[in-house]
Amino acid sequence: MPVMKNSRRAFTLIELLVVTAILAVISLAIYSLINNGLKIWQRVNQRIIEEDLDIFFEKFAHDLRNCAKFSGVKFIGTPERLEFATIVNSPTLHRNTIGQILYVYDQETKQLERIQRDYSQIYSAEEGLAQPPLSNLKLFKFFYYIQNENSKERVWVQESPVDRVPLAVRIELQLTYGTETSKFTRTVSIPVGG
Repeated sequence: MPVMKNSRRAFTLIELLVVTAILAVISLAIYSLINNGLKIWQRVNQRIIEEDLDIFFEKFAHDLRNCAKFSGVKFIGTPERLEFATIVNSPTLHRNTIGQILYVYDQETKQLERIQRDYSQIYSAEEGLAQPPLSNLKLFKFFYYIQNENSKERVWVQESPVDRVPLAVRIELQLTYGTETSKFTRTVSIPVGG
């Protein structure tokens, strides 16, 4: 009697286990790629407070280093307000010109705002160009390094003498993000101060 061969072909248990293991590894690799991609995308799109603060400090230092003694704009410095003449890029004149920079800290909104006016805007009493404020400030103060005219001693004060440019300006602030609060201090010397 002839032996009949089974014409149906089927997978063995070992083949099924190997295929299942390969599919699991491939699925895990795809999941890992997608998960890492989402984390990178979230990190790139997340607003980083420290970067905003570094940009603010650089702009502040640039403004003060270009500070000028100018009769049309007085240097006024209080703990929460700083106003001085400097070189500004004028949007109306399309060039650099003398202007005024004003830094104002609002205690109610906990924001520091920078307002820039060129000389034509000062003369015509126009509103200045306000930049996005630095927000989430828990504490903010300006300090001024001056030389005492009588004793020639140099001291830090909270208010600058009117119309007298100090030797340096220091900012002390506490920035709140989430549940963390960080303290930052930056001192900028003024070349025309004294």
